[in-house]
Amino acid sequence: MDKPQGNKKERDNLGVEPSPSNVSGRRVMTRKSEIPARYPDDRPLEEDLGSWGVLHVKPNCEKLVAGYLMSRNIGYYLPLCRKQSRVGYFKRFRIIEEPLFRGYLCFALPKKDHNLLYGSKKLVRIVEVDDQVRFVNELQAVAKAVETGDDLLVEPGLVPGKKVLVLSGPLQGTHGTIVKRRKERQLALSVHMFNQTVLLKLDPGTKLEILG
Repeated sequence: MDKPQGNKKERDNLGVEPSPSNVSGRRVMTRKSEIPARYPDDRPLEEDLGSWGVLHVKPNCEKLVAGYLMSRNIGYYLPLCRKQSRVGYFKRFRIIEEPLFRGYLCFALPKKDHNLLYGSKKLVRIVEVDDQVRFVNELQAVAKAVETGDDLLVEPGLVPGKKVLVLSGPLQGTHGTIVKRRKERQLALSVHMFNQTVLLKLDPGTKLEILG
C-alpha cells in the first residue's frame, strides 16, 4: 500500500494526512497553492445531489482539508474569492485566494463512507444536509457570483427582502433577494446551511423579475 512520501511537515504542506485510506485507491498529492475550488473541477454540483454534506473545520484549515479530500479522491466544493493583501517584510500587494465561507467546506460522499473523513486532524464536525436541492441551488448561485470576479461581501444571517430572478447578465437564471444600500442595488444570495449571505452589486441595467 502506498504511503505519503516525506516527513510530517512536508505532508502538512501538501494538505495530506498520514492515513493511506481513500475511495478509489488513487492518491493525488497536491500542494496548497494548487488546491482548486471544485474537485473534480469539471463535475457539475448537481451530479452529486444526495451526497452533499458540510465539514466544519479548524480555523484557516479549509485548503488543508480540501487537499486531504483530493488525496482520497473525495469530491468537494470550496468557494474561493480573490483578495488583495499586503504580505512580506515590505508589505507588497499580492492577490490571494481565500475561502468565501470561513471554517466550512462542502463535500460529496455517501454517508456509508463518512468514516474516511475522520483521517483529517483538522476536522471539527460533520454537518448533514437535509435539503439537498436547496443546498445545491444556493451553491450554484454562489458559484456564479464568484465567477463574475466582482467584489463579494459575506454577512452573517439571512438577509430579508424581495425575492427575485435575474433575467440578464452573468447572473442570469439566479434566484436571490434584492436589497438597496447606499443608493445601490445589491443581490443577496443566502446559504442556509452556513446561515450566511453573499452580497454583490448589481449593474443598473440588470433585468429582474419580482417573485411573489
